[in-house]
Amino acid sequence: MEKLENKARLKPETTSSPLQWAKFTTLEHYTRLGLDALKEGGADQARCVATRRVTREISAEAGEFSLYRTLFDDSVSYMAIDCDGRRGTLSQNSVDEDDIRAGAATCLASAQAASPDKDWQLAPALPIQTFESGPHACDESKLFHRSQELLAMIRDRFPTIMVESLTATHVSSESCANYSTGSRFFTRESLYGISILFSAHEGTKTSSFFGSGVQTYTLDRPFIEMGSLEADLIMVSEQIDTQPMDRAFEGTVLMVPDCFGDLLHTVIGTFASDSVLIENTSLWKDKLGEAVASPVLNIRIAPSHPDIVAGERFSAEGYLSEDFTFIENGILKQFCLSDYASRKTGLSRAPNQSTSFVVQGGDASVESIISSIERGILIGRVSGGQPSTNGDFSAVAKNAFLIEKGKIAHALNETMINGNLAELLLNVRALSSDIVKDGGSVLPWVAFDNVLISGK
Repeated sequence: MEKLENKARLKPETTSSPLQWAKFTTLEHYTRLGLDALKEGGADQARCVATRRVTREISAEAGEFSLYRTLFDDSVSYMAIDCDGRRGTLSQNSVDEDDIRAGAATCLASAQAASPDKDWQLAPALPIQTFESGPHACDESKLFHRSQELLAMIRDRFPTIMVESLTATHVSSESCANYSTGSRFFTRESLYGISILFSAHEGTKTSSFFGSGVQTYTLDRPFIEMGSLEADLIMVSEQIDTQPMDRAFEGTVLMVPDCFGDLLHTVIGTFASDSVLIENTSLWKDKLGEAVASPVLNIRIAPSHPDIVAGERFSAEGYLSEDFTFIENGILKQFCLSDYASRKTGLSRAPNQSTSFVVQGGDASVESIISSIERGILIGRVSGGQPSTNGDFSAVAKNAFLIEKGKIAHALNETMINGNLAELLLNVRALSSDIVKDGGSVLPWVAFDNVLISGK
């Protein structure tokens, strides 16, 4: 995503047409109206954001196209902080001028009902920033062609797969974020997306449902070649005949990239997020600069990475987003804290608030990792609650396969995994050289040792 810094208001030449310039002028007018109402109502610090979003959506049900529609969504959001640190927020869909003023009043009333807290602050003022990314004009015929092509390829190559639903989209949005500090951010971004929900069927036998999708700026390649779509279809097509786990054992768990991404979300929520550090319940609270994972693990949170689509460019408080290292060679380098939590804890603010994970891969292919596993399971997804504060977890392994003596033996059902999240990260066996890029993250397959695996 290209970032342009201007010292004046957004100029017409930075937009593609007079109509586009008029849209930004209108959005800025809405934010000025809302911001003035917040300040006149007593806000010491305030923010107002106006957004216009157009979504073009193609849908198919049970393999047949059923819907094409265009959705228009205008919205305004507010944040107000009074002189005592009481904070209120509000979002609404109406951009009528009277409704904008009414929304500001409701936001101020919300702030008055809150507890005083001086740690709510906005970022210092910045010069006007503009951000632009993606294909702003939707190539409708090509989007439909790629969607048809995907369904045809699935029918030809995966005859047991039933696509329950397909949704292909082009989303284009413009927004203006206006701050009482003087900061203003203008954003224009567009992207294509595809998501499918599917399962495998053979006679009366069926697999579990599975979902897969990608975000992309371009339609130059078939959808099936993007992200993990093809690998996911292969995996699910082989899960019609499942067997229960015969006995409990301690072994290796190999996670597909999307499952690993879900695990990283859980890791942050359990050990590195606002709430657990403010409440002082995180096992990692005193671990900055210390080993919390295997030395092979390197994790960056990088919304500006070239393989991330429409990544975060600024925070709610008005800070510009920057990429940062979360874990380097197993060492915890930075907590994932907001500006508010940083002030509460005295720890440093994370340079961005996204979950755009970019994980460095290893040297081994997925096949060679599997061949090195004496006994374990391959997992497509996990179903379970949040781990306890000490990291203990128990979850159901979905879309799983038994691995024995370096080979995938058969699909599994009713399989449980148990362990400790903190110990899991210390027991990384391998990271694959194969990487999946789905527009939201850049992730390898990862294998963990010493996990308790059992029948449900």
